[in-house]
Amino acid sequence: MKLSVHFLIMLCLLAPVSMPAQADGDTPSADERTRLYTPATVPSPKVYGQQYYVSDPDRFLRPTMTDSLNRLCHDLYRTTEAELAIVLISGFDEDKWWASSFCQELFNSWGIGSGDRNTGVLLFFSLGTRDIRIHTGRGVEGLLPDAVCDMIIDNHIQSLSAGDYNTGIWGMANGIVNQLLTDQARQELLLGWTPKRHNDEDDLTYIYLYISLILLIILTIRVMVKWRKIEKASFDKRPQLIDKTENAQMGLGCLSFLFPLTLPFLYYAYRKQRKTLKDLPYSCPSCGGKMNRLPEEDFEKKAKEAHQIENKLHIFKFDYWECPLCGTTEVARFKDRSYNLYRDCAACGEHAMVYKDYKVTLQPTYDKRGEGSKRFVCQVCGNEKFVTYSIMSLHERELERIREQERRESERYSSSGGGSSSGSWGGGSSGGGGAGRKF
Repeated sequence: MKLSVHFLIMLCLLAPVSMPAQADGDTPSADERTRLYTPATVPSPKVYGQQYYVSDPDRFLRPTMTDSLNRLCHDLYRTTEAELAIVLISGFDEDKWWASSFCQELFNSWGIGSGDRNTGVLLFFSLGTRDIRIHTGRGVEGLLPDAVCDMIIDNHIQSLSAGDYNTGIWGMANGIVNQLLTDQARQELLLGWTPKRHNDEDDLTYIYLYISLILLIILTIRVMVKWRKIEKASFDKRPQLIDKTENAQMGLGCLSFLFPLTLPFLYYAYRKQRKTLKDLPYSCPSCGGKMNRLPEEDFEKKAKEAHQIENKLHIFKFDYWECPLCGTTEVARFKDRSYNLYRDCAACGEHAMVYKDYKVTLQPTYDKRGEGSKRFVCQVCGNEKFVTYSIMSLHERELERIREQERRESERYSSSGGGSSSGSWGGGSSGGGGAGRKF
């Protein structure tokens, strides 16, 4: 009996020794420690919010260390607008990537750093392949040259080799941050210093200037040909050609915003010349002599009643021309500001029929459409024209109202970001600068 009691006491004393110790955070499984990543499968920390900069999908770092690194990187961003991304993965396929090419693709895929100044830095660790690398954007290559990146790695690589990832990574991150927080670095980062442009961008500039010059030559030739055609046009065709020049002037004005170095000169010359088109003298269709435009005070005497009405309603503007040799009179009419409000009248042939009112001839029901009639009246001859139209049923109106409400709610949701708390990188890129090695 005493032997049994002593045996139970020894089991109670030894039981706590065999229980696993409580870890600070979840311990990664064996599969997680051997997982191979690609640049596309490394999770971006920005999905959790704008203040996250550390990607540790296999949880090699202590949660408290991850929080400290996020605060360190966010303080750097608030002080200098530079972005430091820290990535710690279990490994990648060395048959497909070098560590430098893996970092280059990951860096540009995320867009680390400012989009216009490229002030981004990537601190990368691959424990399975024993790779460590500091990858820099073009805008910080002068502040973090390859020699400085090598020095930061040398100062803390012993901790990584010994398996103390938390100490090693924290030391390297601090080394990068301290280098970017010097007075000179802060001035360059905050005053908008930009790296030297690459030859590719210079080539685009030359291509842009070349296209501008070619467009200027082509459009100038087309304008000269069109002007020559207008000068030779008759009374019937010239007003139509002049009306079309207004659309051409608008198109040329839009192109001037895209090519401001060349086309604005052609635009202003075109607009100035266009004002003189109506003053070009016509050739008399009877004797071939040059005709004279009659003054405006003679318009009431010479003009037809229909022309007087259309002129008063601002449908057309009329110019009366008279030949001093044979007395032949011709009229040229141009579209005025109210032209689009009217339509042609089938009875008198004038462009003076306008919408007056409408009436419902058949009321719509819930399932069936209704009908209505619109009344148009000619302002010259008084002719009336009725045009029937369909009215939506009450059911169709309800569906239309629901679709419109859903559209507005969708626009409101998209404009507010859908309530998401995710953040984003600045859109920067890297030219491949930095340093790295095996540890």
